[in-house]
Amino acid sequence: MTRAANSVQLKDARRTRLEAAVQGGSPDRVPVSAWGHFYPQETSARSLADTMVDFFERHDWDYLKVHARASYHVEGWGFRYEASTDPAELHKCTAMPIKSSADWGKLRPLPLDTPALHEQIEAIRYMRQRVGHEVPLIMTVFSPLDVADKLVDRDGALLRAHIEENPQAVESAMAAFGDTFARFVTQLVGEGVDGIFFSTKWANDGRLTAEQYARFVRPFDLQVLEAAKPLWCNMLHLCEDSIRLEAMADYPVQVFHWDRSAGHNPTLAAGHRELGKAVGGGVDAKTLRVGTPEQVKAMARSAIEEMDGKSFLLGPGCSVQVASTSTANLNALRAAVEV
Repeated sequence: MTRAANSVQLKDARRTRLEAAVQGGSPDRVPVSAWGHFYPQETSARSLADTMVDFFERHDWDYLKVHARASYHVEGWGFRYEASTDPAELHKCTAMPIKSSADWGKLRPLPLDTPALHEQIEAIRYMRQRVGHEVPLIMTVFSPLDVADKLVDRDGALLRAHIEENPQAVESAMAAFGDTFARFVTQLVGEGVDGIFFSTKWANDGRLTAEQYARFVRPFDLQVLEAAKPLWCNMLHLCEDSIRLEAMADYPVQVFHWDRSAGHNPTLAAGHRELGKAVGGGVDAKTLRVGTPEQVKAMARSAIEEMDGKSFLLGPGCSVQVASTSTANLNALRAAVEV
């Protein structure tokens, strides 16, 4: 068999493997991937695309989860940043559009040719050119309330105060975010992605009341996810601790993903029983960063065994701190599925 034929066969195996895991079947082995920020490289479409593909190919992951710049979703509304040149340093926020609760009511839906949004579409196109159409490609999209959270530079207390003070203005902004990212996801579908990685930090105990969640989160999340329905591998990432699976149990996604090592989160098996869907995660980012390869592999194997190798996507519980995570530990994560 030629090298080209071997390459096509490998790509097809990745897709078949991921499809089987997502659908609750019996893949030849558990699919695995990882992702994290490459700060100096993520500020242009070409460098983001090349860095994502290089990382994917270097570790032989089963799918490519695009870890886009974590402000691409807010720059069109006036969020500004100073780009980091240090792989271990976040970009620095230099300007925010929200000075008072009334400012939320001034925000309007963005056109898709907004530079930061168009940049991501260009990056997706570059990635597809390099990896072809057989490699599963999953693009990061944020919950509309996470968009609001980023617009105040992750000051959750300020956002909650604005919700209490001026709910109509915040709700108006949420409608603008929902409209924008529903159209953005529709564009992603047209570009041939296989799914979105829909990330939220707001389905956690103590963040919002049930009534606030029903008003400010759920309808706008569902608006974006409705646009993603044509895709076959949509993943919902519930970030941080004390997640509330029940709040999103009926969300139309194929995979639920969370950090099983956070102190108050459910086990993967318990979550799978509650949801009836595939689950993802398994190894927390701290163990990947400071643990030994043996510890990484042991944690990965325990997750695989917990799920009996089915309906499971092995990976980090949250994004990897790539600048301080060794190649040996990432290789151990990849090797764990081969045992």
